[in-house]
Amino acid sequence: MATADKVMSAATAADHLRRLGDLLRARGLHVRVGETRGGVPQLIVVSTSVPTLSEVIFAARAEESWWFWWAWAERIAPVDDPQTAATHVCQALRPAPRHDR
Repeated sequence: MATADKVMSAATAADHLRRLGDLLRARGLHVRVGETRGGVPQLIVVSTSVPTLSEVIFAARAEESWWFWWAWAERIAPVDDPQTAATHVCQALRPAPRHDR
């Protein structure tokens, strides 16, 4: 991929991540768009109720469309459906129910 294409792709990914971040922030999560050491845009999402619960989200092309991805390279949802992606991220950051005895 040419350098200009990489820059354009990174800018597109960051735009998608900012849009998802806005939805997650509205749902009460802490979010920050940053970059990996290699310059790949990433969205860091942290639970406000349990700060040890966090996720890193990426946006990248798969075949001919863009997707949100978990850090372990599993698709979350297409970028044109950020509401579904936000719901999945919120579910992942929900604390497990306590079973006190």
